[in-house]
Amino acid sequence: FKPSSKPIHLLAMPIIGLVVDAVVNPDRMEEFLDLIEKDAVGSRLEPGCLRFDVVQSQDDPNKFIFYELYTDEEAVAHHTQQPYFKDMIAFFDWGGAIVVVKKAVGKFMT
Repeated sequence: FKPSSKPIHLLAMPIIGLVVDAVVNPDRMEEFLDLIEKDAVGSRLEPGCLRFDVVQSQDDPNKFIFYELYTDEEAVAHHTQQPYFKDMIAFFDWGGAIVVVKKAVGKFMT
């Protein structure tokens, strides 16, 4: 790993970042993979969604991190009204995964 020599710049653009840690019930992995693919694909098409990444842990295949960036609270609110988001919430609520959500509001760094 070689650190970048490029400077990091703070942009004036405010941004909302969400990091979701999920531990998926192994018995429901196939269902989860189907739902998260629909959520990620749909989310990336939403106005105001700048990024939606899903990363599976190498150490524990049941652990996932979702990394999401939105332009503002309206974009987040819009996201929460989408059917694929509601399907994910139902999956979590019915024991499909244990989830921790972290939210940060700040300025985009690049």
